[in-house]
Amino acid sequence: MPKFSDYPVPVYTGALHVVSYYAHDSDGVWRDDMGKQVAPVRINFAGRYYLGVHSCGAECRYFTLSDLSTGRDSKALDMFSTAEGEPLRTRDGRAYVTELAGRSDSAILVARYHIDGSADLVSECRERVFLLSDDGRRVRPITPTRVECQ
Repeated sequence: MPKFSDYPVPVYTGALHVVSYYAHDSDGVWRDDMGKQVAPVRINFAGRYYLGVHSCGAECRYFTLSDLSTGRDSKALDMFSTAEGEPLRTRDGRAYVTELAGRSDSAILVARYHIDGSADLVSECRERVFLLSDDGRRVRPITPTRVECQ
């Protein structure tokens, strides 16, 4: 299993360029353009990116990847996002929610898929490790999907 330290990247230290759909509210809480609370905007992935997690309802979330060195977004994480408010589903029809984990000093992205149980199957967690391309435009898997999460 690859470790974050296997794919180090330098962390950008210049001025942050926050994309326009993030703002502080009057209490200093960060919110997205839908008014939903998000984690504080800071470099939290691959040296210069803010990996944003957004809620769009029950079992619905989408991810944004903002380059804080330029203020531009990438569509690299779209593959993990819920489409049009419908939960993502496994091949056997079970709904799942994706959790993404990254670090500011590494290009590795860990995807954890939390899968609902069914009448015949127990709930489970699956995990796969991805690597962000140097240009930040795509992620590619570097491990097979494991049927357990660490």
